[in-house]
Amino acid sequence: MLTVFLRTVVTYLVLMIAMRIMGKRQIGELEVSELIVTLMLSELATSPISNADIPVSHAIVPIITVLTFEVVTSVILIKIPRIKNFVSSKPSVLIDKGRLNQRELSRIRMSVDELVGELRRQGSTSIEEIEYAILEQNGKMTVVPKMQYRQPTLEQMKLSAKETGIAHILIADGYINRYNLRGTGHDDAWLEAELKRRGHRSSEIYLMTVDDIGNIFLVPKEDIA
Repeated sequence: MLTVFLRTVVTYLVLMIAMRIMGKRQIGELEVSELIVTLMLSELATSPISNADIPVSHAIVPIITVLTFEVVTSVILIKIPRIKNFVSSKPSVLIDKGRLNQRELSRIRMSVDELVGELRRQGSTSIEEIEYAILEQNGKMTVVPKMQYRQPTLEQMKLSAKETGIAHILIADGYINRYNLRGTGHDDAWLEAELKRRGHRSSEIYLMTVDDIGNIFLVPKEDIA
C-alpha cells in the first residue's frame, strides 16, 4: 500500500510540473496536438500506479520526453507560423459580413441548428443580427453583431466615467492576502484602520476587495453553524 502511495505522489508531482510548464492553455483551450499530449500524459501516469511491476521511471522518462517534444514544437510553431497550418485547424468564418457561409458549415460538419444554438448562448436571437461568426482554432465561437444590434458605448452616448480597474481580493474567508494588499499600494495599518472604521476585524470578514480607485466591497462572515 505504501509503495502505491509513493508511486502516486511521485507521478502526481511530475505531472503537476509538466502541466505548469505547458501553461494554463492546456486546461481549457486544447488544440488537437495538445489534446493528444494530455491523453498520452494521462495514460503514461496511470501505468506505474496500477501495475507495481512497472518502475516509476518508465513513466517519468516518457512524460519528460513528451513534455520536451511539446514545448519544442510550440516554440517552432511560433517561430515558423506556416508550419502551424499543418498541425492546427484554421479559424472558420461561418457568417461573413452578414452572409451565412453554407460551404464552410458543410466543410466543418456543423448544422444550422448547432450554429443558432451557439449564437443564442452568446446572447443573439437571430442570424440576421450577426455580422461575423468565427469558429476559432480552440473550438470557441467569436460572434460580432451588426452595428445596430451592438451595445452602445459611453463614447457613442457622449458620456464619461472613471476607470475603476479590477477588484483585488484583500481578505478571503478571514485570511489577509498581503500580496494583493501590497499590490494596491496599501499596508496592514491601512487595512486595520478601514476595518476598524467599519466595526470589524479581519477574522470576521468573508470577503473584502478594493478596486484601483479605492472603492471597497466587504462581506462579513455569516453564522452557518
